[in-house]
Amino acid sequence: MSKPVTFATFFVVMLTELAALAPMRLHAQESPALVALIGATLIDGTGAAPIADAVVVVRDGRIACAGTRAACPVPPGFATIEVAGRWIMPGIVDAHVHYSQTGWADGRPDALDMRERFPYERTVAELRDPAPFYRSYLCSGVTATFDVGGYPWTWDLRADAEHSTTAPHVAAAGPLLSTRDHWLNMPAERQFMHIATDSIVEAGAAYLIANRTDAIKVWFIHGPNAPDSADWSRRVRLAGEAARAGGVPLIVHATGLWQAKHALRAGAKLLVHGVADEPVDDEFIALARRAGTVYTPTLVVTNGYRQLAARSFDDDAYGGGMACVDPATRAKAFLTDSLPGGQPDEVVARNALRAAASFELESANVRRLHAAGVPVAMGTDAGNPLTLHGPSVYLEMEALQAAGLSPMAVIVSATRNGALAMGRADDLGTLERGRIADLLVLGADPTADIANVRTVERVMRNGLLHERSALEFR
Repeated sequence: MSKPVTFATFFVVMLTELAALAPMRLHAQESPALVALIGATLIDGTGAAPIADAVVVVRDGRIACAGTRAACPVPPGFATIEVAGRWIMPGIVDAHVHYSQTGWADGRPDALDMRERFPYERTVAELRDPAPFYRSYLCSGVTATFDVGGYPWTWDLRADAEHSTTAPHVAAAGPLLSTRDHWLNMPAERQFMHIATDSIVEAGAAYLIANRTDAIKVWFIHGPNAPDSADWSRRVRLAGEAARAGGVPLIVHATGLWQAKHALRAGAKLLVHGVADEPVDDEFIALARRAGTVYTPTLVVTNGYRQLAARSFDDDAYGGGMACVDPATRAKAFLTDSLPGGQPDEVVARNALRAAASFELESANVRRLHAAGVPVAMGTDAGNPLTLHGPSVYLEMEALQAAGLSPMAVIVSATRNGALAMGRADDLGTLERGRIADLLVLGADPTADIANVRTVERVMRNGLLHERSALEFR
């Protein structure tokens, strides 16, 4: 279990370890030209059977060949790296993150108001430099991320990250169109735009498209300002029409079945959460197929909120992945247990039972959609309290396996389908000729147990190979 950290100790820990951040500041580098990885078992991300004793040839940051030794002879002049006894898979794609959130309460004061200790204005200003989170992602084997809603500055992360070897790819939806008038904004910029009228939908969509957003995101949620009414459903439809006209996908936060169906009717290409209130039905599946929708269930994010409410951070779930968490975030996570206001044991136990029941329902929905051929993409909702940037992917992938997906299906959800969700299926997510050379070298077989993805030994980003140990915050 976690070790409680006092508020005073938090600053000592943070200051003494912040120096560890310096070596991984974001900067673009030239990719190595010619390299071949030899002897590992290849899992290419397509769902095809693994290839033993494989060769992966990388030229100028792209996959030149990936397959058997006979199919992929090493050309003259290529450096070779022996990886016999290892497994190679594509880099992980986290299809649901928020760079506008920290992974703790200071980034979501609506969950727990810590603004007296951690002023929200300062928190947001510090978030503009995502280098610590970038390192956490690479350390965890994540080479691509889809930020599905946040402040306008998240759009600016994309260009520098794209050609870097020290950052994951970034796609960004920017500010959300919200059916709820959420207050979590800044005086000079908004991450939530309340679509109180049809004209606001049109103006908001035009603003997003003008800023070359990667998606138009609608926060279509329950609440006193978002009743089940024709008005809200029409506004989601208007957002879908604007998205199609602007040539960008509509993506929707809709955890209720009726909201999700309206989102699918509006043409949503990505549901950024799973349906959590009712079993999905035949109509839902038909709508998802018709729209070509990707389904991202985010099974574990609510666990972080429960831990925050109970004042009990379960760092054991992250295991060795905590070494990939930057010192400041790690210290805040461990501060959780020392905060006042925790819940009585009986409330914690009751909430755990409710969470277990909810997991069963959501798992059944994932299984049914997967069986029906609807693409399932792995996404964590990282940035929310105690859903930490980077190693949360292990928890989510293991939850998908526990929900009934095979290890290979989980791998596809976290690679090819993740790339599909973020609109990068043509150049990310699989180890095929011409794709960007983002891959992992693992010490154990992830097709036997998806928990073996935790055995990352090396991470290749844009053709440059990093040792996992060099990426850790130690």
